[in-house]
Amino acid sequence: MDTLSQDFWLALRKLRKSPGFTLIAVLTLALGMGANSAIFSVVDTVLLRPLPMPEAERLVHVYSVLRGRNGDTSVLDFRDMREKSRSFKELAAADSTDLSLTGAGGEPERLQGTTVSAEFFQVLGTSPLVGRTFLPGENAPGHSRVVVLGHALWQRRFGGDPAVLGRSVEVDGIPYTVVGVMRPGFDFPSRSQLWIPVTWEGDLIAPFNRGAHWLEVYGRLAPGVTVEQAQAELVALARELEAQYPQTNTDCGAAVVALQKDLVGEVEPALLLLLGAVGLVLLIACANLSNLLLARAVSREGEISVRLALGATPGRIVRQLLVESLVLALIGGAAGLLVASWSLDVLVALGPKDIPRLEQVTINGKVLVFSAGLSLFTALLFGLFPALQAARAELGHSLREVGRSSTGVRHRARNVLVVSETALAVVLLVAAGLLLKSFMRLQQVDPGFRSEHVLTMDLSLPEREAYALSASRENFYDSLLDRVRSLPGVQAVAATYHLPLAGWNMSTSMWDMSRPKPTPEQRQYAQVRIITPGFFEVLRIPLKRGRLLTSQDGEQGQWSVVISEEAARRYWPGEDPLGRTVRLSMNFGNGDMGGQVVGVVGNVRHQGIAKEPLPEVYVLHPQGSPNDMSLVVRTGGEALALAPSVRAEVRALDKHLPVAHVRTLENILGEAVAQPRFLMALVGTFAGLALVLAAMGLYGVVSFAVSQRTRELGIRMALGADARSVLRLVIGQYLQLTAMGVALGLVLAFVASRLLAGLLYSVQAADPWAYAGVTVLLVGVALVASFLPAYRATRIDPVIALRHD
Repeated sequence: MDTLSQDFWLALRKLRKSPGFTLIAVLTLALGMGANSAIFSVVDTVLLRPLPMPEAERLVHVYSVLRGRNGDTSVLDFRDMREKSRSFKELAAADSTDLSLTGAGGEPERLQGTTVSAEFFQVLGTSPLVGRTFLPGENAPGHSRVVVLGHALWQRRFGGDPAVLGRSVEVDGIPYTVVGVMRPGFDFPSRSQLWIPVTWEGDLIAPFNRGAHWLEVYGRLAPGVTVEQAQAELVALARELEAQYPQTNTDCGAAVVALQKDLVGEVEPALLLLLGAVGLVLLIACANLSNLLLARAVSREGEISVRLALGATPGRIVRQLLVESLVLALIGGAAGLLVASWSLDVLVALGPKDIPRLEQVTINGKVLVFSAGLSLFTALLFGLFPALQAARAELGHSLREVGRSSTGVRHRARNVLVVSETALAVVLLVAAGLLLKSFMRLQQVDPGFRSEHVLTMDLSLPEREAYALSASRENFYDSLLDRVRSLPGVQAVAATYHLPLAGWNMSTSMWDMSRPKPTPEQRQYAQVRIITPGFFEVLRIPLKRGRLLTSQDGEQGQWSVVISEEAARRYWPGEDPLGRTVRLSMNFGNGDMGGQVVGVVGNVRHQGIAKEPLPEVYVLHPQGSPNDMSLVVRTGGEALALAPSVRAEVRALDKHLPVAHVRTLENILGEAVAQPRFLMALVGTFAGLALVLAAMGLYGVVSFAVSQRTRELGIRMALGADARSVLRLVIGQYLQLTAMGVALGLVLAFVASRLLAGLLYSVQAADPWAYAGVTVLLVGVALVASFLPAYRATRIDPVIALRHD
């Protein structure tokens, strides 16, 4: 232990005597290890950390599978699952939506909330911080209405007062009694801030609504039951329901997914890619440090030879040098934690909102342990080989001869390191190039609408008497649109039941009334969009055929609809859909929707920029009269500047009605590509860092080689070699190293790029332009990195060189 302590203090003295080397080494390690610690923090929080629920491994998300895609479940199907399934200890249903909160001593506001079945919290196994959760039967018709608050809402709106229990608040205009407050950090699902029981009554449980899929279903597996067993049982049950209800359940299957996997499934590949990318950066940094240590060992050969001559064993020398590497790694790791802490703030601020629990990422004990382990690993990685080489000094030679005897081995080792880090840099650069090209392709995709100068905001009429009738809801929105339309700077205004790219869709079967009613196997499906007149003009969705919807449609009892080009192509190929009458198996209480097709408009990518558009049918608001609508306002200037005026018009009609999610359509479009942009930016940053490190490594090798070959180059010049031939000789030798590294890297990149396939849009993993661009870039950087030391070689005075050594 005393010897180890001596090694430690000796290492500190040695590093202090070489401040330039120490600073470069620490900065290199800080960048590499800091990036690794930051990304590991994200991966740990998002992917590895268990859900904050007891026995979370038994929690699952149950899907209905419609036309091969996992989706929500209908109320009646959910009730059948709960009654007939034996694989679950319990099943619960939830519907995440915006809810209005009033009567709580503050301004009315719209909140992310969830309506749930009474057993929801029991299924998840979560307990409240204050009060209680829902009791069995509290979602029964006629039962007193109760609400559970989220911890953040309780703190912000009610000052964390425990006396909030028993207090009455209004949710969507209906009085609810507060019975509980959840613990900090619980906001499941969808970052909910409050929860209310859903009541199974009326149209919700009507037979014609068995095909209306809108419920999220969660379950806790019974003891000893696996996910596969539960899925097999639900698939068999789905076949029973298909036979019993062919009109609604044909081709409707089931899927069971572990809840942890379900929540992170879409972001897992991207985060693992980032973890691999920062790992490559660290390997390149270690290769650079190994090169630095090999060069430093040359200047210490005399010292090491003397120590060997005085009785030190090679093992003792190796240990001393490894301790120096460990000290460097520990200092670099500590600096890396500072880099990681700063980086996390940036990551959380700029990260896309669809990465779960991103805001909870911190530097915790697990990250500290990871960083400590990483320090030990990197110390061995970059320090072991140089230490072994340094300990091979030969006692029978002079110090100068010792230096010469080891030069060849070290030179070859440094060349291998340069080839390796070049190859790793190629892998990162190819990945960054592919992601950049993919993102550029996404940016070029036409979403089907024009987003510039469009203001949006969400409204939800409360379920109080004033809005009980559909006519009352229609009158409110008509009056609001008239008032907003008259505001200065407004060019057009409309409302829609959920905005494009907002992540909400309604799918239902549709049939042409002029054809025989389709069998369940022949059913055609379309996305339903409920709008007001003027919607297409606001979003500038192009009219392809016919006309658009107007306020006169439906006045004579004959409704009109507009369909998308994809619906016309898919369901009336080679025919004219105009004049056809379609019916939709969707009922909001005003009868089945549908009407005569009067127009065909361009496709809109409602589901996502990277997803192909689905068939869509646009119907007017009175056919459904939903409470929730989103305003879309096209302005002549800065869209957000009109927000206060529009809010004022809402307040003028109903001072208790909150306005939510005030943003521009450009913001929504930006959020739709936030994840690929985030991934591209991070991988691009890591690739740029790798490129700089690789260039530094090559520069160091060439500089070291020139210093070692001073006598040889002097002899060449004394014998008549000109500056150009010396320049060509030096640069040519090290371009060969770059060529070898690029060739190896391209092979590795070709293999690794297969892992990128699922993250790319309209770009092949083997895109030749990306590989060619990286090759040109690396060769150009290698020329620049090797030119300066090579140019210095041409300035060698042959007389001085011949006196060298």
